[in-house]
Amino acid sequence: MAAHAQEEAAAPKAIQVQARKNAGNLPYRAFFDIQKHVQGYLPPEPRMFDALFRISFTELPMPEREAYRPAKWGVSIVSDSVDQTLEIRRGGYFQLPANAKAYEENATLMFSEQSRHNFLDVGWVVRIGSEQRLSYADFSKSMTELRAVQKAMPFYRLSMKTEKYAKYDGIKACFLEPGGALLIDGKPAADATVGNCAVLKFDPSRAASGATIEFSGPLDIVTIVETAPYLPART
Repeated sequence: MAAHAQEEAAAPKAIQVQARKNAGNLPYRAFFDIQKHVQGYLPPEPRMFDALFRISFTELPMPEREAYRPAKWGVSIVSDSVDQTLEIRRGGYFQLPANAKAYEENATLMFSEQSRHNFLDVGWVVRIGSEQRLSYADFSKSMTELRAVQKAMPFYRLSMKTEKYAKYDGIKACFLEPGGALLIDGKPAADATVGNCAVLKFDPSRAASGATIEFSGPLDIVTIVETAPYLPART
């Protein structure tokens, strides 16, 4: 009885929260199937771009999203017998590997950052050679190819609704270091910048101009994007 009385009189212990749940954790099987569907709509080789998933961040501001490179892990496949950490490209882009055991065991995609419930973004990654140049004609070709992909996506497949109806109208070039620049025929041409990334809106009138886009500086990744979220707000 005395011990019980002392326990009641003692100050309550502070609870240390070690982690919090992420509503964005996703079923591996469902999103691996979606990945296969998306890849099935890609143009035949040779083509201008590839499709990757991207973490759908909910808390990081845009500059931090573009610079995101997890120090330890960013995305893992976890099931009863699987614990596989995935390779993440700067900005949160990744591809789901085939894993028969994870598929069989209904594995979970776990994210270290808070992410959107039941959703992943898709990144359309432009193929850029070691010379870090892209002709404006090929810029135009990449836009045409992506619009064909959107057209091929069935309207009834709700998992692809965002990508089917997105208004892709430019590219975003992200550099490994500050100071990277997007040039056209040697002159600065970016319509907007965010962190170490430069955004260029597509101008159809330049498609046959013979112009060349140059990515000056250590280049990381170039993606086809909707430019509106990056451009200065109109007053």
